[in-house]
Amino acid sequence: MNNENNNFNNGQNINTVPVVPTTPVTNPVINNQINQTVMPNTAPAVQQPMPVPVEPSTVPVTEVPVGTQPQIDNNAMINENLQKVEINNYKAPSKFKVFVLFLFFVLLIVFIMFLPEISSYVRIYMSGTNNQQPQVEVVTTGKLVCTLTSNTSDLDKEYEFDFSFADSKLTKTKYIVYTRGDSTTESALDELNEKCVTLKETTKDLDGVSIRCEYTDKKLTETQVFELETVDSEKLNAAFTEAGGIVPTYQYNQSIDDIEKNMKASGYSCERQK
Repeated sequence: MNNENNNFNNGQNINTVPVVPTTPVTNPVINNQINQTVMPNTAPAVQQPMPVPVEPSTVPVTEVPVGTQPQIDNNAMINENLQKVEINNYKAPSKFKVFVLFLFFVLLIVFIMFLPEISSYVRIYMSGTNNQQPQVEVVTTGKLVCTLTSNTSDLDKEYEFDFSFADSKLTKTKYIVYTRGDSTTESALDELNEKCVTLKETTKDLDGVSIRCEYTDKKLTETQVFELETVDSEKLNAAFTEAGGIVPTYQYNQSIDDIEKNMKASGYSCERQK
């Protein structure tokens, strides 16, 4: 069978005349004219797509010009070199400088702490009141001492009144009278001494009353002490009236301020003592 096929193919190949395809000859000029006159442009128009808006990117983009090389910052290099030199040349401060700095901060803190007092002193100095006498402290518990000296043609007398007080209230009085004379006034001194002795005898039984008479060398010292808290005012007045003495005028718990005013008004010099 293969032989038959081969024979058939061989016979076909021998008897069949090859056909040469012909190429149509076309004139380009004529074809161009035909295309321009005969064939209109009937191709449908292509619809262009609508442009889609694109949001701008929030990341900044640095445009680098093409063909340029990044420039080296000479100032940055100089500063870096200077910093290296400064680090190499750095020296720690001396102990003396550290001590001076510490002392300065201590003085600054002290100045801030005492700034109100310093301001007060400055105001006083600027106002010119720094030369004024400081105010005397008022004594409310202590002793008020008042003295007075009187002279007559015959005798010289010196009076001393001591007023003890607490919380500015009178608690005790002490009267001392010094009388001096000469040979011509001896009789007058004798008479004063007799009155003092009589008053002493009259009040010896009274509570809170003590009288002493000292008469030597033409000098008489009379001392009268009154513990006002325990003194009976009625008995004291009766005894002084009988002996002819002067009854004490100041009472227990009387204001020491009023007593001081009255004594100064009478010509006495008074001073408070603690």
